Amino acid sequence: MATEPDRTVQPPISGFSHLEIPNPTLTILPNGIEVYAIDAGDQPINRITLSYGSGLMEAANPDALKLATQLLREGTASYSGNDISQTLDYHGAWLKSDALTHNTTVSLWSLNKSTTLLLPLLREILQQPTFPEKEFATLRDKHKARYMLSLKNVTYVASQIDKELTFGAGHPMCRVLNEHEIDAITTNDVRQAYNAAFRNPPKLFVAGEIGGLLPEIEQFFSDLKFSSATTPAIKIMPMEPSPAGTVTTADVDTEHQAAIVMSLPTIDRSHPDYIALRLAVMALGGYFGSRLMSNIREDKGYTYGIEANLYGYREGGLISIATNTAPQYVEAVIAEVKHEMLRLCDEPMPADELAVVKNNAMTSLAATLDTPFSIMDHHISHFHTGTPANYFDQQVKAINSLTVNEIQRLARQYFRCDEILTSIARPAAQSTD
Repeated sequence: MATEPDRTVQPPISGFSHLEIPNPTLTILPNGIEVYAIDAGDQPINRITLSYGSGLMEAANPDALKLATQLLREGTASYSGNDISQTLDYHGAWLKSDALTHNTTVSLWSLNKSTTLLLPLLREILQQPTFPEKEFATLRDKHKARYMLSLKNVTYVASQIDKELTFGAGHPMCRVLNEHEIDAITTNDVRQAYNAAFRNPPKLFVAGEIGGLLPEIEQFFSDLKFSSATTPAIKIMPMEPSPAGTVTTADVDTEHQAAIVMSLPTIDRSHPDYIALRLAVMALGGYFGSRLMSNIREDKGYTYGIEANLYGYREGGLISIATNTAPQYVEAVIAEVKHEMLRLCDEPMPADELAVVKNNAMTSLAATLDTPFSIMDHHISHFHTGTPANYFDQQVKAINSLTVNEIQRLARQYFRCDEILTSIARPAAQSTD
């Protein structure tokens, strides 16, 4: 007979057991497609993701590539856009396509019983899109409207300034078309962008309860033909940051708050300190109880939220702190961010705070193991970012070995406040000279 727990006694707290991520199996199809598969989960669902090795950085016109990915489901040789939507809805399936920095991806979620029925539709979406003129014009107009609206959004404006300061004004990462250039995009531009991105064999990632399905999926995709069998060259242009300490401010109409982005160019994912530095950045502003949140939100009340992240691009690494605040608090927020960075440099972190940081980091890592899709997302990220195959294990090791002295060493070495590049977008009505 089961006994009731004593709810007056706090249950014991224990750490995580050893975390280990399953590795996908690899099959190379005759047409060059690499198939990575994870057979896991207890529900009869799966996700098929195709990742093409060409993205926004490689595109002659990145906006045309964005439109191309949106138009894939608006019509094919045999299906109208309405047919595609109805077919997906009928089978309870979902299709998503994205143009990323160095990759273009298409993903199909479906029930196992419907997957083979949907594969012919997926093939046409991938290889025979028609880019109908009416749907193209509608999506282009929406794209332009979003752009025009973003110009009145301080968060967007500050992020664009930040890109120019960190990557360099002429860097492809900073390319943005204005409204006239968006109007000039044609369906021919979209087709050219599509042909450039989809001409090579993709990597295929299949996850879910796929034991009985995988042979059929592999057989289906082995029949796909591509105009080129070579792997496209990734265009990587290193960052060219503005002079250390640069501050740039822009005035924006119709906003009540100001947006601040403070960025510090730093090491990339290939550096041995990268994972540990990400943990130091997490201590600064990577979780709700972090230094920045405790000070600037909870104590000072300057903002509803503030976060710090370490970004590892192929082009370089970047520590970035971002928040929105009332215009009168901009200088105070910047000063407090630098104060907290210097405090991590000068004062050893208390042991109980270190335990919280490590627990948050391990919890986030453990969440990667929740579903077969999140597990596969980790492996897809490995291909997109260039991390080593044992990156998950490296993260576990870095978290377990993190010490107070290591946090302080990293802060002293990489939190160089005098080199911060600051981007501010503020309401025009509130600006003062």
